[in-house]
Amino acid sequence: MAKVRYVAEPGHSTEATAVLLDEAHARAALETARAPHVLLDFDGRSGSGAPGSDATWVGPGLRVGGMELARLVRALDTVLLGLAEDVGATERLVPHLVSWETLRRTGYTRNFPQHLTACAVVQENLRALDRFAQAPDPVTAAAELTPAPVALAPAVCMNLFAGLADGVLPAPTTFTARGMCGRYEVGAETVATRLWSFDMRELVFVGDAAGAKSFRDTMLDAVADLARDVGLPCTLTTASDPFFTSERADLLGYQSAFSLKHELRGVPADGSSAVAVTSVNLHKQHFGLEFGITLPDGTPAHSACVGFGLDRWAEWIHGHLGGDPDNWPDVLRAAVTSPGPRRTKEGNDQCARRTRSR
Repeated sequence: MAKVRYVAEPGHSTEATAVLLDEAHARAALETARAPHVLLDFDGRSGSGAPGSDATWVGPGLRVGGMELARLVRALDTVLLGLAEDVGATERLVPHLVSWETLRRTGYTRNFPQHLTACAVVQENLRALDRFAQAPDPVTAAAELTPAPVALAPAVCMNLFAGLADGVLPAPTTFTARGMCGRYEVGAETVATRLWSFDMRELVFVGDAAGAKSFRDTMLDAVADLARDVGLPCTLTTASDPFFTSERADLLGYQSAFSLKHELRGVPADGSSAVAVTSVNLHKQHFGLEFGITLPDGTPAHSACVGFGLDRWAEWIHGHLGGDPDNWPDVLRAAVTSPGPRRTKEGNDQCARRTRSR
C-alpha cells in the first residue's frame, strides 16, 4: 500500500487538503478487475528462528546485518548465480546510482514517484563549502546543496538497459547483476522487509518476443522450484506494481490483462502479511522502445526480468530457521562458502619472518 503525507502550507485551506486526501485514497483503493492467478500455494514448514535478532538499525530504513544474515545472503546469491549460469547469463557490474534520463526512459519518474530518492551535492564554490562544513544542523546545511543529475537506483536492471540504449542488439542476450537499490516508503523506517537501501540480484533477458516469454516462463518454474526447495510457507501469484499516479487504473488493467507481473511472497514466521521476495516481469517492448534498443530486423527489443530481494529472502528464512546452516534446507546448506583455510603455526611463523625481513 502506497502512503503519502501532506504538510500544511500557509493559505492552504482545509477543503483543499480534503480534496487531495480523497484523491490519494481513491488511487490507493483501485484494484485490478481480475483476481490473482495462483501458480504455487505452499504451506511449507516452519521453525524457531530468530526474527530480526541479527541486525542493527543505523538510520531510517537502514540496517547492518550480522554474520548470520550475511552468510544467508552469500548462500542465496551462490544459488542464484548457479541459476544465472544455467540460463547462460553473463554477469555485469552496475552502479547504485542512476541518471535522471535513465529514470525518465524507464517510466519510473512517471509511474512510481513516491519511491524515488534524489541526490544532491554541495554547491561548487568555496564559501558554500565553508558554510556547509560549519552548519550547526541539517536544515542549515541543506541550503548549500544543489540537485545532482542522479538518484538512487530503484532497480538493478535500469542501468543494464541504459548500457544497451540507442543501439542494435545483434542477438538475444541474458544478463545478471547484483546491486544496492533504494526505494523510499513513507512510514516504513523501521520495517525490516521495507528497507530504504536493499540488496538485489536480477536476471534480465533482452531479445525477441518469443525469447522473452520463454525466459519469463522458465524463471517462473525456477522460482517455484527454489521455493519448494527452501520449504517455507509462500505463494507465487500474478501481481501488480505500486502505481500511484493518475494513470493507475489503466496501468493496473493492462498489467493484469496480460499477466505481466508475478510475485513470490514469503509468509513471515510471526504470521504477519506475506512479503514479496521475488518478482518475475514480462516487459514486452516497453524498454526496447524507450531505450531505442532494436533487433537486427529494426523492430524494438522485448525483455523480461526476475529480481530477488536478498535482504527479504534472508529475513524470511532467518525468521523461520535461524542462522545455523545445519537448520537450513539442503539447497542453501550446500551453497554455504567455507571459511578460508585456518593458518597453521608454521604458516604464522613464515608470515612473521617475511614481515621482519621487509
